[in-house]
Amino acid sequence: MPGGGRFALVKTTLLDYPGKVAASVFLPGCHLRCPYCHNPEFVEPRSVDPDLKADDVIFNQDFESFRRFLSRRARLLGGLAISGGEALLHPLLPKIISLAEEYKLPVKLDTAGLLPDILALYLESGRLDYVAMDLKTIPERYHELGWKGSGAKSAEVLLFRTMALLAESGTSYEIRTTVVPPLVDETVLRNLISLTASAPRWVWQPYKPGNTLNPMWSNLAAPDEDELRRISDGFETETEIIIR
Repeated sequence: MPGGGRFALVKTTLLDYPGKVAASVFLPGCHLRCPYCHNPEFVEPRSVDPDLKADDVIFNQDFESFRRFLSRRARLLGGLAISGGEALLHPLLPKIISLAEEYKLPVKLDTAGLLPDILALYLESGRLDYVAMDLKTIPERYHELGWKGSGAKSAEVLLFRTMALLAESGTSYEIRTTVVPPLVDETVLRNLISLTASAPRWVWQPYKPGNTLNPMWSNLAAPDEDELRRISDGFETETEIIIR
């Protein structure tokens, strides 16, 4: 099992589930290698270090300890956010969602959108209350992120399938893009308009320097939020663009 069944828990967050006080679970293992990733500890399936520590984060969480946590704290929470890595790859995901259901906590899932067949199972069963799909860049540049699919498994095909699933599901969702030049700049954002046309909202997250998977990306200049607003004002799209 990835990470030996261990994962990270943020006990309280106001950021990870829009409009809710939530707890966040981060499950290890990802099929992408985004150089700017701020969760490098969760890229490799067995990379969760039991000695890692941070304020309000438990890095070496296991399922039974998480169950005890929810038994004490669920009544104070408005939801559970599940991220990664790529959470859809992790075998504990069904159990964690079931536990959230047991405590009547709405579930938000973060995904890269490249596993539509797995996502469909959760959407069709009504087990997700909110989905945030990370649209990394234009599909033809996903090979720069380590994606090796082609044909029916190409990034373009899979992303369009996921977008269609979300649009048809009735589940609340948003599309997110981290604006990190040179991978994402104004030209890339304009080329993503057609891919995001069916989404109710498209969140632009300005890249923030820090701990990254590729250390060479850790100190890139952060995009100017005023510049992002200028760009968004010039877009012709019915999708709401939010800079967060």
